[in-house]
Amino acid sequence: MKRILLGSLAAAIALFLFGAAFWTCPIPYAYVEKAAVGDVELGQALRNALPNDGLYLVPSITTDPKQSTELHRQGPVVTIHYRKGGVEPMTPGFFASGFLHGWVTTFLLAGLLHLTARPRFGQRLLIVTVAGLAGVNYMVLGAGIYWFQPWPWLMLNAAYDAVAFVVSGLVLAAIVKPPASVPPAGA
Repeated sequence: MKRILLGSLAAAIALFLFGAAFWTCPIPYAYVEKAAVGDVELGQALRNALPNDGLYLVPSITTDPKQSTELHRQGPVVTIHYRKGGVEPMTPGFFASGFLHGWVTTFLLAGLLHLTARPRFGQRLLIVTVAGLAGVNYMVLGAGIYWFQPWPWLMLNAAYDAVAFVVSGLVLAAIVKPPASVPPAGA
């Protein structure tokens, strides 16, 4: 258990540092973000149109099915994750929550490595990487299929997540090793 805790903590720190470097760099956003015309006006229109925090879909799933089909064809198709009152960006609590999220993830991956008990570093790295790629493929890229999210944004997230799993895997594979084999009796 000690190696799982130590490995997952070290991997969470590496993951946090990688995420900070990646997401604070303006370069990735330059390729995927589209500037809205009039942030202030658009924000006010959203405050007027959307009554509560939550998820809004346009067209809404509550729309008549025939009308919804036509509205999907005409566009726009929009997913809005909405916080009417706003948020305070970059607070210590924000970063603490992100770190804890990463640590839970690396703890689960460390547990997976412990269960598989692979003797070689490369085998352990491959397990974490493949598990991560499976998750990225299903969850991140699935959003492009089922939620019509823009592919450039999803590819950026998928690339980040894939590298994040490799970073985590490198640390975990170095620390979370199978227990030493006990030599057979009489050897």
